[in-house]
This record gives sequence, structure tokens and C-alpha cells, in this order.
Amino acid sequence: MRVWAFIAIGVVVAVVALLGPPFVQLQKDLQAARARNAELESVVTNLKKELDAANQARTEREGAVEEANSEIEKRQSEIVRLSADVERLSSELEKALDLAKKTDAPNQQGDSASEPPDGWQPQ
Repeated sequence: MRVWAFIAIGVVVAVVALLGPPFVQLQKDLQAARARNAELESVVTNLKKELDAANQARTEREGAVEEANSEIEKRQSEIVRLSADVERLSSELEKALDLAKKTDAPNQQGDSASEPPDGWQPQ
């Protein structure tokens, strides 16, 4: 029976001798993989923070762009309104000048005193 015990111990020692180094190497590789995994988790966390900050900045810029576009639209409608006012006033001025020329023409033929003292004449 002692012989079988020595054989069993010998087999166990042989198995440990054969399989021990690969298991040790596997444990070292597992530790390195865990360290790399922790490093990558840190990188992912930092990238998520950067992404959140970039999204926040983008959202703020989009709001500013929308606000600027709204202001541009207001200004464009104001330009259209003012252009219409300019056209209307130009037309009124042209009519007034024509009327002034028509009413002033008979006076200029015989009366030079109707000229303004500063020499200004409507064109």
C-alpha cells in the first residue's frame, strides 16, 4: 500500500511539474489583462466626460445659432419694411418735386425774387 502512496505522490508531483509553469504564466497574463482593463476603463471614463462636455458645448452653440438666425430673420424683415418705406417716401418726394416744379415754373418766368436766398434749388 505504501508503494501506491508513493506512486500517487509521484504522479501528483509530475502533474504539478508539468502544469505548474503554464498556470503561473496564465496567472501573470490574467493580472496584466486586468491591469490593462482598468486602464481602458479609465480611458473610457475620460472620453465619456469629454464627449459630454463636447455635447454641452454643441448644444450651447446650437442655441446661439438659433438665436442669431432669429435675429437675422428679424433684421431681414425690418430691411424689407424699411425698403418699402424708402420706396414709398422716394415716390412721395418725386411727386412733391414734380408738383413744386409745376407750381414754381410760372413764377420763375417773370419773378427772380422767388429763389431762396441760400441758392438751394430742388433737383
